[in-house]
Amino acid sequence: MQLKSQLKMNAKPILAKRWDCSVCHKSFHAPSKLERHFRVHTGERPFNCEICQLSFKTQADLTVHSSVHSNERTFVCLFCTKAFKTVKVLNGHIEAHTKEKPYFCSKCSASFSRSGDLSQHTIAKHGSMKGKKCQHCP
Repeated sequence: MQLKSQLKMNAKPILAKRWDCSVCHKSFHAPSKLERHFRVHTGERPFNCEICQLSFKTQADLTVHSSVHSNERTFVCLFCTKAFKTVKVLNGHIEAHTKEKPYFCSKCSASFSRSGDLSQHTIAKHGSMKGKKCQHCP
């Protein structure tokens, strides 16, 4: 059964201009938002990268992904003018300039500017990640 026909059968407008998911009962202001949300339940990933064939739930996710296939770096750091492919990577870089360390180890007093650094620390120093033992560590 196609996603749109499933939505027509399973979604009902509620209140004024609201659409309710028949699976989890989350409500949305527009049918298109419900359609995008419904992919969480169906696993549908209709947006495909023409270069590497990865698929995505939204066009926006595909657009962000496409930067990995390009050398274009449009997000520029205001502190040092270094450029990055995505705003997410730029924001992580900026944290190094501001010296902010918002990520704290729950097992010791260490703090980090990036979540990835905290993850690496937790595995290297404590042999686990969020209370779970790493399957590769003794």
